[in-house]
Amino acid sequence: ELQINRFRRMEKGMRKRIESEPIDVIIPWVDAADPEWDERRRQYAKELGSVQESSNSVTRFESWDNLKYVLRGIEECMPWVHRIFLVTCGQIPDFINLECPKLRLVKHEDYIPQEYLPTFNSNTIEINYHRIEELSENFILFNDDLFPLQPIQESYYFKNNCICDEAVERALCPKVQELDSRVNMYRAVNIMILINKYFHKREVQRKNWWKWYYPGYGKKLRRTTALSHYYDFDYFSIPHMAVAMKKSIIKKIWELEPEVMALSSRNRFRNYSDVSQYLFRFWTLCEGDFYPRRTKGLYVDITDENCMEIADIIRNRRQQMISLNEADELRDFERVKQMLNRALAEIYPQKSIYEK
Repeated sequence: ELQINRFRRMEKGMRKRIESEPIDVIIPWVDAADPEWDERRRQYAKELGSVQESSNSVTRFESWDNLKYVLRGIEECMPWVHRIFLVTCGQIPDFINLECPKLRLVKHEDYIPQEYLPTFNSNTIEINYHRIEELSENFILFNDDLFPLQPIQESYYFKNNCICDEAVERALCPKVQELDSRVNMYRAVNIMILINKYFHKREVQRKNWWKWYYPGYGKKLRRTTALSHYYDFDYFSIPHMAVAMKKSIIKKIWELEPEVMALSSRNRFRNYSDVSQYLFRFWTLCEGDFYPRRTKGLYVDITDENCMEIADIIRNRRQQMISLNEADELRDFERVKQMLNRALAEIYPQKSIYEK
């Protein structure tokens, strides 16, 4: 009860109105149906060896042809967004309105150093975002599989220019997995080595106790409590939703760890020496410069069996946002793709300003 009262006092103090910085959105996108791009990807994967080829299967790049619904969802549910930065390897969606003042098309070569190009590694693409000159200090990292379904307030992501997020611990639990998951596990370990190098868990949580044990986290608090006896951070919960970020955090980490960041950026495909944008989010939590709130939204692995249920969730807008991830077990890709895109078209029938 004392902690709850303390939180309420702190929350009241943070409600003082401060003029907000503009908030941009970044969406990385690739047209996997482009035969030239696919041939280039396959050629580089072949040259780099079987590890890269097997850990970066075509499933990772399959095209769902529904980017326009992401943009329509942002326009309707997040009208306060300043600008959208669509990041591509040079491809341009045929429907996109390049004259739209709220849209910027950014090619990899526009901001990623030449020595890291070409890249087919989403980690390389994302950990260099601070180099996009026009990008605002406050931005939200989206993906092309995230679809807003309900109105989202600006204060869900930023309050008084402070990032809003949830600080929830979890155990990493390494185990024998398929190759792609093992690469991701190494990435997680690489990130946590850096986090624990610069932050001492007991000190971090003592300074911002009310943010780490915020009552609004609900049952998720059990995870943090269960790991309270650990002297170091093991890992953090990852909601797989759009995440608020600051350019200055990315710049700071590049300045502190240029060799680690450069090594990761040189990987044209996902590899064991990668770090990812999760590092920026975890760093923000450990610095304590965030406002606690519980993450909303639904992450789903799409299968042939649950696709009708997912389509129903979309039509009835049952979640604030939905993240559609293709499961390895998905067999009838085209049928499921058409079903989900029809559901998205029903709730977003009108073109957005980002379309021709």
